[in-house]
Amino acid sequence: MHAGLRRWVVVAAASVAAFATVVSTATADQYFHTSHAALTPIGSAPLRSGFVNDIHTQGATIAAQERYQLNGAMPNTTYDVALHVSFVDPTCTVTGILPTTTFTTNASGNGEAGFTFYQAGPWPPPTPPTVVTIYIRWVVSSGGVPQYQTDCIAVALDL
Repeated sequence: MHAGLRRWVVVAAASVAAFATVVSTATADQYFHTSHAALTPIGSAPLRSGFVNDIHTQGATIAAQERYQLNGAMPNTTYDVALHVSFVDPTCTVTGILPTTTFTTNASGNGEAGFTFYQAGPWPPPTPPTVVTIYIRWVVSSGGVPQYQTDCIAVALDL
């Protein structure tokens, strides 16, 4: 192999190895992957579609990011989002309620919002981490009245 070509191959291989090392440090959570949970109407609340995305990261600053979206809901309406959390019951009997954000739909009943949970504990977590499963139902309310909700979702948290 020509010396110039050999040098190029060595530099390219070293670059790929360095890139792979950097990419491997920015990984998704190893115990809970992104959840896409459909929102369904409670009672006669209008809704074409809606969802909650729950994205857990493996980062020093952000623990999780959530995205909420309604399409064809009640127009020009302010909604509050809350997590109804159960620490032991996979049917989501509520142990606690954690409000996250408020948003308002437009004239077509479309709206979206997000919420970020910041890393609270020391980073990086111990190896191996303690993994705890909790159960969450996301509830979207207007004027204190629940309008939309997800199914009960098992969420693994690595502490």
